[in-house]
Amino acid sequence: MQFDHFNFNENDGLMSIEDLRALRLRKKKIESDKKARKYILDINQRYRKMNTLKSKNFLKNMNPFKRVA
Repeated sequence: MQFDHFNFNENDGLMSIEDLRALRLRKKKIESDKKARKYILDINQRYRKMNTLKSKNFLKNMNPFKRVA
């Protein structure tokens, strides 16, 4: 059985029980991979945002006349 991971328009009517289980597991795996990638993307975007704010504020916060305790 040839399966295209990005094309879910297969005819499920003539498949055996094992094939249907395998298809369901593949679909679940693809969906969980998509969710994981989205979660990692969100974390990376937050991290980039924090780093850009830190780098922009670094020179503003640097004061040569500030006393070091």
